[in-house]
Amino acid sequence: MKAINTSSIATTFFLLLIIVFNSCSDDTDYVPPTLDNFPTTGLLGQSLLIQVKNIEPNQIQVFFDSEEAEVNYVSDEEIMVVVPRTITTNTPTLKVIDLNENKTILNTTFSLKTPIINSYSSDNITFNETLSLYGENFDFLDDFVSVSVNNINATIISVAYDKIEIQIPSEITASELQIKVRAQLQEVSSTVSLHLKNPLINGIQNTTAWITSELIVNGQNFNPNYEFGEVYVNGIRCYFSSSNNQLSITIPPGPYQDFKITNVTYKTAGLTFSYDCNIPIQNDAILVDHIDNHRLEHTIFEHNGKAYQFAYETNNNFTAPRIYSIFEFSPTTEKWTKLTTFNYSGFINDAVYDGNGSVYLYKYIPNSESYALTKLNMNNFSEVALSLPSTERIINPILFAFQDNLYMLSGLNNTNGAVTVRNQKYKYSSTTNTWLQLSNSAFSDLPLVSSQGSGKCTYLFHGNNIYFSYGITDVTYKISSSLAVNTYAHTFSFEHSNAIIGKQLNYNQFFFNIITQQSAPITNDNLFDYGNSFFTLNNEIYYIRNSWTSYYQNTFYTQKLRKQIINGIL
Repeated sequence: MKAINTSSIATTFFLLLIIVFNSCSDDTDYVPPTLDNFPTTGLLGQSLLIQVKNIEPNQIQVFFDSEEAEVNYVSDEEIMVVVPRTITTNTPTLKVIDLNENKTILNTTFSLKTPIINSYSSDNITFNETLSLYGENFDFLDDFVSVSVNNINATIISVAYDKIEIQIPSEITASELQIKVRAQLQEVSSTVSLHLKNPLINGIQNTTAWITSELIVNGQNFNPNYEFGEVYVNGIRCYFSSSNNQLSITIPPGPYQDFKITNVTYKTAGLTFSYDCNIPIQNDAILVDHIDNHRLEHTIFEHNGKAYQFAYETNNNFTAPRIYSIFEFSPTTEKWTKLTTFNYSGFINDAVYDGNGSVYLYKYIPNSESYALTKLNMNNFSEVALSLPSTERIINPILFAFQDNLYMLSGLNNTNGAVTVRNQKYKYSSTTNTWLQLSNSAFSDLPLVSSQGSGKCTYLFHGNNIYFSYGITDVTYKISSSLAVNTYAHTFSFEHSNAIIGKQLNYNQFFFNIITQQSAPITNDNLFDYGNSFFTLNNEIYYIRNSWTSYYQNTFYTQKLRKQIINGIL
């Protein structure tokens, strides 16, 4: 056996002692890091210096709440950290941890600095204009900044810690502007005064106007979003489009009092500008009133200096009884008024005025499939029932009242679906309250009702005569006081200056004097496609037609005719 080398054993033991000694010596000499100075406020994404003694590289962690911050070692006694943009509160807890001992050496509240708005680039601003906000503690990334104007988000153009540029939104409803800035996870409201600039109309490009065409208005500070503005022409709210310096207005049909535009008013965000003008309307007719939610199917008649018409509500279904009222038109106001003195639920087949204060109402009774006749006093609106001349159902007769008599001519019979034309003619005397059957030769110039047509008349009284048209014939019949019948090759429209004015089939671009045959051209065709519903009051000519523009849909227009267009045929 070899002998043990005692010298080697001693050397090994000595080395082990040195290791143990050195290890014990390191533990007792370790000095933990201590904080010397640290910030308590800052900004998102901003670098902060924290002074720490006894820093050991890579042995320090910094957190803002649960978000770890990037740590850069600047020197033996300083570290630099960046405030994380992922924090969710403006008052996170700042923690500094010594990894050597896994010990928290700092646990305190850290606050993001509050944004401050000091001033604006202007104290008056308009829509879509750029506004600069000057202040402190904003941000340099626009994803972390938002600005509202009267609680409407504004478009951000640029951001910096001390300046934000925005575009004023158009969805604003008040002229006093409140600016709010959200930055550094906080929202602050400005106390600096800011106002919208007043809108201004400088002028109108048009020298003349046509209804439904465009009226171009120049100005300043209009809201480019038309939904947040209002335009009125002669007090009528209009459809329009807009930019900051121009309005394009669709000229409404009315209501007007005269053939000219006298005022344009613009409103937005509680601000109003009114502009007076004098622009002639070139159309041959203007709307003076409109009747909503009613249908009109009987001749308009004139009584005691006013016009009247029967109308029924359109909000009930087709088969239900109709609810009728009487509307009264005043030549002073040029407006219709719904009278409360008459109301009828049922079906009025015809309504004819006698020229002397009474209206005969020919009513259809669905339950019995029969008819009834009443007489309505237009002075006190009392109504009395009258008998009928025949026990048979007379469908669509020629019905007109003249010289205190009511005439019922022709009409149709319907027997088990077989339609035949009646040739009987009757006269009712309001004096004797009796019916008389006339001979076949009476009113022989008036054709019988067509089996596919109707004898329902449109009529007017002129002098001692009555003029009427009916059915599908394109003619006017005049009955004189002697009951003589004259026929004219036009359907009448209205009476004016002792002339009877009408139109002719296939020549609807002209008015005709039906006596002299003289004609007058009509500038625009919106006078037609209506029923024969003219009436004349106080030397003005009016007529009813269905709505023909985007204004007042599903209504009936009452239009006033430019009477000068017929001067040459009177």
